[in-house]
Amino acid sequence: MTKLPKYLPAPGAPAFAKRLHALLAANTPAACPIHVGLGSPVSNSSSLATLTHTIARHLADGKAHLLPSFNTAPPPALRILNAASWGRTDAMARDFDAMPGDLASTLWLDIDKLCKAPDALSRTERRVASDLFLRLGYPQRAGHVLNLLDADVHTHAFHPETVRAELAVLFRLHPGAQAVLEERALQAAADPSLPPRARLSLANFVVVRNGKRGTDTPALHTAAERGRSAMTEIEGTGMDRYLAEHTLYRAIAYEPFLVRDTAQTMDLLESASLALIQAQPRQGTVDYLAWEDHAFPMFETLSKTLLAQGRAQEALTTTDKLTALSPYDHRAWAVRAQALVAVGELEEAIRAWEEVLPQGGHPVAAALFYIGWAHEQLGRPAQARSFYRSSHHVDPTPEALTTYMEAA
Repeated sequence: MTKLPKYLPAPGAPAFAKRLHALLAANTPAACPIHVGLGSPVSNSSSLATLTHTIARHLADGKAHLLPSFNTAPPPALRILNAASWGRTDAMARDFDAMPGDLASTLWLDIDKLCKAPDALSRTERRVASDLFLRLGYPQRAGHVLNLLDADVHTHAFHPETVRAELAVLFRLHPGAQAVLEERALQAAADPSLPPRARLSLANFVVVRNGKRGTDTPALHTAAERGRSAMTEIEGTGMDRYLAEHTLYRAIAYEPFLVRDTAQTMDLLESASLALIQAQPRQGTVDYLAWEDHAFPMFETLSKTLLAQGRAQEALTTTDKLTALSPYDHRAWAVRAQALVAVGELEEAIRAWEEVLPQGGHPVAAALFYIGWAHEQLGRPAQARSFYRSSHHVDPTPEALTTYMEAA
């Protein structure tokens, strides 16, 4: 099996500034207008972007209480990266009300007006608003909505209805205090005064944080046990309960995964998949958007797990579901291409990465790099060099790009 090189944009503020500078001049504008000004969804908006717009619409229309539980959020810097891809430095400001008038939609202005006085909002509206502001890259405004700007991460008393939202905001406002906040989340996951759904979410959060770091820690196992305990208290048989069960199984699959227990990992992912099937609502509803928001990371996790186990053909099959769920999400095509490479279909992998290019924005850089790499594997050095150069125009910071450009 041909092994893909790791393509990782360099970390740190100087590299991020370099990335923005490149994007401003690269002429690869993001196709979707949602995260810069809350423009209406377009035909090739990702499901995740459309979900962000739906949250904003419900909040502005006084229907925040009708929103179900969601699962994922965009990268924190997405608005800034997209604004840079449009050549709009004026849309990168940290203040929500500083969005340029030609980019701020009526919905954007409505949200701004509604949230000027957060004390007038219900607790549910404040939770939804804080989530929306984080999705759009405004942690200070999210903190303002939840009255967290002066909160002490060590002593802040969490509200039972917004505890998970408050932790999410504090993580963004205090990046240097993540260990403290993880410990507080672990403690809160055992607090009987909190609703079981909130305790489950907090426990899952701690499990996944440790799991993504690849750290098999006592905290991970404690959190997993607290998640299981909270799940026993969640009643009913509706969509929300099944989605809760799904998130638990998918999170605690990290326990066997980190110790390379393949059978138990797959058993738990299978349980997560079955719960997801039981939860599936009618298409065309906001509930279905929430279901998709849980289904995408499920099949992404399953695909990556199968690839890690060397089960490339099975992984390729699961990526069919990913691309069907969100055909305009670069993450789906990245995993699809990885599976195609694993089964030796480099030409098809190129076509998968090419699906990312019309979406524009920063993800184009990785797609261009990998298209160049695939051409190099196929004995086409001139085409490889051309795509490496194009990738470099969008983001010059990844170490792998520099290495391959020098060798090509």
